[in-house]
Amino acid sequence: MINTYNESSLHATLKKLYALESNGLMEVKLDDTPWICDILSEDGNVIEIQTSNLSALTEKSEYILETGRKLKIVHPIAATKWIELYDTNGELLHRKKSPKKATIYDSLRGMTQLCPLFLHKNCELEILYCEITEMRRKTAVPSQNQSKTRRHLREWLPIGKRLEKITSKERFSQKEDWLKLLPEALRTPDEDGNLPKFRAIDLTRELKAQKGANTAKWSTLLIWIFKKMELLELAETKGRSKFYRTST
Repeated sequence: MINTYNESSLHATLKKLYALESNGLMEVKLDDTPWICDILSEDGNVIEIQTSNLSALTEKSEYILETGRKLKIVHPIAATKWIELYDTNGELLHRKKSPKKATIYDSLRGMTQLCPLFLHKNCELEILYCEITEMRRKTAVPSQNQSKTRRHLREWLPIGKRLEKITSKERFSQKEDWLKLLPEALRTPDEDGNLPKFRAIDLTRELKAQKGANTAKWSTLLIWIFKKMELLELAETKGRSKFYRTST
């Protein structure tokens, strides 16, 4: 896709885009609950746009699935990110490309509570790999952000994200979709049909070789999430080493 969306809010832009695609209504109250769904599609199912911590949707998602509705969770990832810095008067000071290229592995930390729902028959996670511009406003003194999560104060505050382009999509709804996050060597049976057993250190090594150190650092968390999703089982323990394999 090569369209450029000039809205200042990444969430608002995606919400309008998916509402148009599904012929749905935006900002609809869910029955008698306090929750508002992003999009109620023409067929009565729900689409939620979640730009940050996926687990923030856990309770709402549980309710939606309990009602028998289908749920699509859309999560954009900045595969390419630009940074725009503005002064206090709103004038653009500079625009530069960030060296960081995010992947789904960078979103694992935000999945820890929600992940058990991902294999529900009516749940689908759609990852959008995007080109995104992050807008910042320069401050006179080093400042803390609104969520109070900065370890070090910085001389700017975030003021929004803008979607420039959706480059690709990846859908996760079945066991096989998720297992593709494991290197092929760790999920492919041998000639006798036996699944390979591996340790966390083996996963780290394989991920580092294939996808780099920035991805490999998430190997322990990936194992934890896959165990919670019942995608991995403990095969054996030797001393202090635990060996896992994909669940049959």
